Amino acid sequence: MKRVAIYARSSPDCPVSADEQVENLTTVAIERGWTVAHVFADRPTAVKKDQDRRSGELALIDAIRSGAIDRVLVWSIDRIGKSLADLIGFIETCRSAYVTVTLHDEGFDSETSNGLSLFDVSALLAHHLRQSRRDRILRGQAAARALSIRFGRPPISTTKAQRAKRELAAGKGVRQVAKIAGISPASVSRIRTSMNAEAAIT
Repeated sequence: MKRVAIYARSSPDCPVSADEQVENLTTVAIERGWTVAHVFADRPTAVKKDQDRRSGELALIDAIRSGAIDRVLVWSIDRIGKSLADLIGFIETCRSAYVTVTLHDEGFDSETSNGLSLFDVSALLAHHLRQSRRDRILRGQAAARALSIRFGRPPISTTKAQRAKRELAAGKGVRQVAKIAGISPASVSRIRTSMNAEAAIT
């Protein structure tokens, strides 16, 4: 018989409470002939920011590592982990312990996934996260451009650039010119490189 651990977690973004998740998942386990050996649950609590609020998930991971269960039954994939890294770590823990993962809402079972392995799922999630981050960055940049927000270093004023050129032409060093002109040594170096290039052309 399959020894099943049910994990449930309630949160504001999930309409199904932890108790309802446990009840429904228990029914699923019974219908499939699985023995529910453990039930772990986490519910929102008022704690300090740096404190871990998912003791149930930690206990589940300990049970997986100890070999106490054969299968984890979860309501949906977003119930596991605070981040993608946590989720991938959980999947790897299950893989290493030969524990099957069943995601009820997604209808996913790693034992009958038609060749789609847990690692494949992890890779897909990682790709999705990278694309989501890239999309957010591009949308943010587009919004900034619409507001005429400049990217990169602020331009050096013409007055400072001209003063730097004069001081460089007088033979002064980069750091000294930077202090006199009120700009960074890196900016002075770029100005000097531009001056040298112009001199080579002429």
